[in-house]
Amino acid sequence: MSDAKQPRILVVDDEAPIRILLTDLLEEKGYAVLTAVDGASALDCAITQQPDLILLDICMPGMEGMEVCAKLRKNPVTKNIPVIFLTAFNSDERLEQAIDMGANDFLGKPINSIELNVRIKAMLQTRHIPDEVERFSEYIQTMKNLRSQAAKS
Repeated sequence: MSDAKQPRILVVDDEAPIRILLTDLLEEKGYAVLTAVDGASALDCAITQQPDLILLDICMPGMEGMEVCAKLRKNPVTKNIPVIFLTAFNSDERLEQAIDMGANDFLGKPINSIELNVRIKAMLQTRHIPDEVERFSEYIQTMKNLRSQAAKS
């Protein structure tokens, strides 16, 4: 798989062993991996690198994953990047809160590598649908504007 075609996944976790484990698992599957140790660096990386998917720890010092996700969703550059939350606190309440904050999916720790791989594949298959919908909507609006202008002429 060439580097240009490799899906890029941003792994955000304050714990180095988890970042290393996830990096190894993902690179073994052929993904290009970016990493961030905290919320602020995750936001910077997401904006500048525009990964295809973000694996985001919920519990981090400073800016927690929930706040990071909310900021990602508010930024036009990052709003459509799929986010899978990772957390050791996988209660129903956390799941509901994660989805409310804009997460696309949720995985409990410890990570099951097969489940992780399946969910990543599912997210990547639909990654560009929101972007395509936006482009199509813009095209339709442009066509409506042109018709309106032509009718006035």
